[in-house]
Amino acid sequence: MSREGAPARRALVGGLGRAVSRHAALVGVAALLGVAAGVGASQLAPAGWRAEATLLVRVESPGSGLAARGQFAQQRVASYAELGTSPEVLGPVAADLGVPVDELADRVAVVNPGGTAVLRVQTSSGTPDGAASLADDVAESLSAVVDRVESQAGSDGQTVALDLTSPAAVPTTPDEPGLALTVLSGLLAGLAVGLAGALVLSRARPTVDTVDDVRRITGLPVVGQLPGTLRHGDDPVTGVSSARTRTALREVVQNTRALRGGALPATLLLARTDSVREAVGVDGGLARAVVELGATCALVQSDFDTRTLSRPSTVPVGAVPEEVEADRHGYDRVPVPDGVVASSRHLVRSGTHAFFAALREDYDVSVVQASSDSHPLALRSVTDEVDGVLLVVRSGVTTVESLRSLSAELLSLDVQPVGVVLTGVPPWRRVLVRATWLDDDVRHPVEEPAPSFSIADLVDHAGGSRPLQDLPRLRRRPGALS
Repeated sequence: MSREGAPARRALVGGLGRAVSRHAALVGVAALLGVAAGVGASQLAPAGWRAEATLLVRVESPGSGLAARGQFAQQRVASYAELGTSPEVLGPVAADLGVPVDELADRVAVVNPGGTAVLRVQTSSGTPDGAASLADDVAESLSAVVDRVESQAGSDGQTVALDLTSPAAVPTTPDEPGLALTVLSGLLAGLAVGLAGALVLSRARPTVDTVDDVRRITGLPVVGQLPGTLRHGDDPVTGVSSARTRTALREVVQNTRALRGGALPATLLLARTDSVREAVGVDGGLARAVVELGATCALVQSDFDTRTLSRPSTVPVGAVPEEVEADRHGYDRVPVPDGVVASSRHLVRSGTHAFFAALREDYDVSVVQASSDSHPLALRSVTDEVDGVLLVVRSGVTTVESLRSLSAELLSLDVQPVGVVLTGVPPWRRVLVRATWLDDDVRHPVEEPAPSFSIADLVDHAGGSRPLQDLPRLRRRPGALS
């Protein structure tokens, strides 16, 4: 039975852990609010005062020894403690104070320490004198009721009485819960509210968190796990990345090559969802990793939204440059010509095709990032020109619904992605990604056909309308990874 319930318990604990990790800010804020509420409650709560009067059960029995009288008193004292909060005892006191009996009963307690013939009448009130006076009044009323009950019962010559041996003293310090206890109670209440809220939000808006989630939703392998903070490679001030980040980016490039049968794509598309912040800095980081691995690389400036969110922004303050700019990390930032943008908007593929063909001739790898509504190039305008697609997913941020929508859009465009880049992965969620790959994930390399001349090209060349060097070249620049 315990073995059958173990997976369910692990799933519950895992779901709670993911909810807390995803909404840690909410849980933290709720806990702080709970602590603040506890402190405020301790300061604003009215001060209470407690007093205590002591009664001794006295038994007089002619011919009985001290032990017999003590045993008889202990037998009676338990019932007297219960009688102390009854309406018969509290009724006269409540009438004098002008309060209901039930309300007075909440402020009175009569206890009998074990093994003794002593009754302690404990009371609380809003003032010190009121607490002491109430304790004495209840003790006197209890003594009177006991005298009346015992005299009516008749106990074979035995006389039972309650003596007020210690009248209540006026308290000098208020009775209030300690600050630590109040703050702890507020903290626990805040944590409970925060955890409940995190669970509700996680169920209402599920996100992609782990490598297993990616596989379950898309069926694709994860090619790399990038850390939570990823600065854009174009950052001129703080562009120096940590060794761990650079290693993770190179791993993405190497794993992409491995999944494609040993060859990097000449044009690599990073497909992101409509949420811009999920992919900030990934394109520049991968372009730098490609250069570090010995290839020439062009970073196509196809997604201005992610560049705007980079810290600092890599979008120029003035006009957008129209010429290629060399980045200090070794790759070139290539703007999209206005003619290509115009043709893509009108779904004319000739301009886009010529643009990417020129990039393939000049660079080993071209990195382009796009979404369904990115500017200047949208996803649908570049999918026919790329030979490798990676989905960019941010752990704990990308929703399941948005990832499914992106996968469905690529499927409608007849695109089969190579894998998924999982960003924002905390250390405790990282796994060896190659261990999660399946045999079907690795593709066989596809031989690219050699460029050929069309009849129109030959006619143009023969007529001298176009120089020979403008015809498609058969050899790319050196440095291609294979």
